[in-house]
Amino acid sequence: MKNFFLCSLVSVLLVALFSAEVISHSGTTNEIVKARMASMKVIAANMKSLSKVSRGRDPFDVNEVRNMLAEIESNAAQTPILFEVNATDPTSEAASEIWENFQDFADKSFALESTAKGLISTVESVDDLAVAVQSLGKTCKSCHSKYRN
Repeated sequence: MKNFFLCSLVSVLLVALFSAEVISHSGTTNEIVKARMASMKVIAANMKSLSKVSRGRDPFDVNEVRNMLAEIESNAAQTPILFEVNATDPTSEAASEIWENFQDFADKSFALESTAKGLISTVESVDDLAVAVQSLGKTCKSCHSKYRN
């Protein structure tokens, strides 16, 4: 019951976070920032879908879940590359601390990539997915709490 409550809470927070993100990014003109935002939106969309599946709102299909995890892994791998250049835009939520402590930022991206990669081969059920969503959510939060305005 405790895991279900925790998973539900994390899921609700992730959905709220990602819904606000979509609204806030219209009007971006910097192409580098647009590319970053597009990649983050892919991660967000997949996290939202995984959250729905983990809560039973969408059906569990192990192949679809693995595809979503693979998209998260792939985009997480691209994150340090997309942020190498300190490009800004008024709509960007990237904190300047990213470039002040780039190695830590890259390490956090690698943690998300590694977590998603590991989960691809271990998630076999909705119960596994609930734990996976929590794990992924923690890696997202560890970066967003420090490097997102």
